[in-house]
Amino acid sequence: MNIRIEYCVVWNYKPRALSLRDDLSNKFGDIIELKSGDRGAFEVFVNNQLIFSKLQTDRFPEHEEIISFIEGILNVT
Repeated sequence: MNIRIEYCVVWNYKPRALSLRDDLSNKFGDIIELKSGDRGAFEVFVNNQLIFSKLQTDRFPEHEEIISFIEGILNVT
């Protein structure tokens, strides 16, 4: 599984991206890719599929909602 977090450097979303990366790594043990971006983005991709977009929702994700979504993909309980 490949998880990528794209975050806006202009708005300094890196600390949020690092925090989410740490939580996802602790839960799934996978390597999480961080990618700097712009436009106020905070986007989360699993296997190159967008699963959360701050640009679309105008909010940051709760860590638990991302974890739950990935568990649903993996069918992990």
